[in-house]
Amino acid sequence: MEVLEKFGINYVLLGAQIVNFLIILFIVKKYALKPILQTLEKRRKTIEQGLKEAEEARVLLEQASTKEQALLKKAHDEAKTLLEEAKSQRETSLQETEEKVKKLTDKMLDDARAKIESETMRAQKELAAHVSELAVTLIEQTAGSLFSAKDQKSVIESATKNLKKKAN
Repeated sequence: MEVLEKFGINYVLLGAQIVNFLIILFIVKKYALKPILQTLEKRRKTIEQGLKEAEEARVLLEQASTKEQALLKKAHDEAKTLLEEAKSQRETSLQETEEKVKKLTDKMLDDARAKIESETMRAQKELAAHVSELAVTLIEQTAGSLFSAKDQKSVIESATKNLKKKAN
């Protein structure tokens, strides 16, 4: 004990300090350490919950990204299909229009041919009638010097009948 006194240690003071330390330890443990540990535990749980929610959010984000890519692919495929259908409809429409135009053109050509043929026939009849008239006039003028009046009349009537038959 002398050694302890040489170092300047007082037993009464040391005992009082040990008692004070134990009282402070008890007070800190009961009133400060317990709430601090509870706060630390709440924080740990909050951090764990946050990490768990962050992981769930990451999983949901990955799922959303996958769904988005699937939707984009589906939309792209649908757009491609619609474009192909539009091209097909355009081709069909063009073919139908071409067929209608061809039919219309053929009809117009047939109508024009029929009209030309009709006009040609009319012109031929008019020409035949005019030629007949000229032939009758020519016969009348020349028959007077070649035939008698009675023969002239029969020749002119016969020529007129023959020309009318040929004109029709």
